[in-house]
Amino acid sequence: MHKANPRSAAVDALVRIENRVFINKALDDVLSEYELSDLNRGLATEIVYGTVRMQKTIDYILDMISSIKTCDLNQQVRSILRAGAYQILYLDRVPVSAAVNEAVKLAPAGKLKIRGYINAVLRNLARKHSSIPFPDLESDPVSHIAVKHSHPEWLVARWLARYGPEATIKLCEVNNRTPELHLRVNTLKITCDELKALFAEQRIVVEEGRFAPDVLVANKALNPAGDPYFEDGYYYIQNEGSALVAHAVAPLAGETVYDMCAAPGGKATHLAQLMDNQGLIVAVDLNQERLGLILENAARLGISIIKTAEGDAQTIELPNADRVLVDAPCSGLGVLRHRPDARWRKKEQDIQALAKLQRQILANAATMVKPGGTLVYATCTTEPEENQEVIKWFLETHPHFSPSPLPSWFPVCKSVGMVAILPFIHGIDGFFICKMQNNQS
Repeated sequence: MHKANPRSAAVDALVRIENRVFINKALDDVLSEYELSDLNRGLATEIVYGTVRMQKTIDYILDMISSIKTCDLNQQVRSILRAGAYQILYLDRVPVSAAVNEAVKLAPAGKLKIRGYINAVLRNLARKHSSIPFPDLESDPVSHIAVKHSHPEWLVARWLARYGPEATIKLCEVNNRTPELHLRVNTLKITCDELKALFAEQRIVVEEGRFAPDVLVANKALNPAGDPYFEDGYYYIQNEGSALVAHAVAPLAGETVYDMCAAPGGKATHLAQLMDNQGLIVAVDLNQERLGLILENAARLGISIIKTAEGDAQTIELPNADRVLVDAPCSGLGVLRHRPDARWRKKEQDIQALAKLQRQILANAATMVKPGGTLVYATCTTEPEENQEVIKWFLETHPHFSPSPLPSWFPVCKSVGMVAILPFIHGIDGFFICKMQNNQS
């Protein structure tokens, strides 16, 4: 075990993230190696997620005051500076002196020049950051929004063309907020009111979700890790945007339902819940280990109707089912609050490659929908090429399918059976959902 230093843990995680480890894994691995109090674990988590989220803004400011560009620094020094800068710029509760001094201590032992450099840069940043100009919004809106709100230029340019500057700024601002903690109540074991009452006894405030009847929003006092109600399967951590997907499928008890891209099992277990744990759900995924996660989650939630099938959703063959869900692999650009590293990993060219994959999966899934059955396509992205354009292609090439109405309590749908959920409008994660019916007799 390492010493109880949350800033050292944060820097270790940031270096791993630069080496292409996903943010949640990097942080989990590091926290398992450090002996940290709950308070210090929280600080390390805040520094890691916040630094990755605001990386572009931080680098821009550092580059304006440093003689060495951040891209030319080694990973360790760059991560130390970014973490220190994040605390100075965004964490009011951390004194500047503490942020600077702790950063200097993290420099390699015996490297006095490096320590002096870190000290000078962060002290300059503390003095000068409020006077550093951003690119002009009017003459260069892409650069202004990308730098000030820490998003890649290519993504800002796409959103500007689609939404305009005001909405794009709102979307970026939402993506930079710490996400709410949403709980999908496991109504197989407990009602929403009963769970709210249990939390109230612990002085934990939970409120009803914005749309879904089985989602609660919890305040920061709730920590699911070690919570007996979580361990007993009373709830599952799932954003409300994601929880809407199973409600779109609307399965009935006794039916056969396929979840074509199922791991780690949030939607499959929700489907089972809506089916009152009666019928059959086949959860398909490429990875056997990830299929194991589905069964672990099902066991905790008291669900017995989920069976797993290892296979490629593009090619797997299964008998006809009443309902088929394609929760397709996507760019994930609707859930950047939860996955801030995704904005730096994704490239614009990824979108077209994903759209091709999505079409192949959807076309294969359609062969498994019985006449009169339901096919639901969902993604957690905002991009039309992965959403509306995939559905347009599908309906043109599969004329025996047609859009089917979504629940009346869903966010307003501009087209029958189709809803695009946007974080800056609906206050939940960005999702696209389309429900279709097989009209073959």
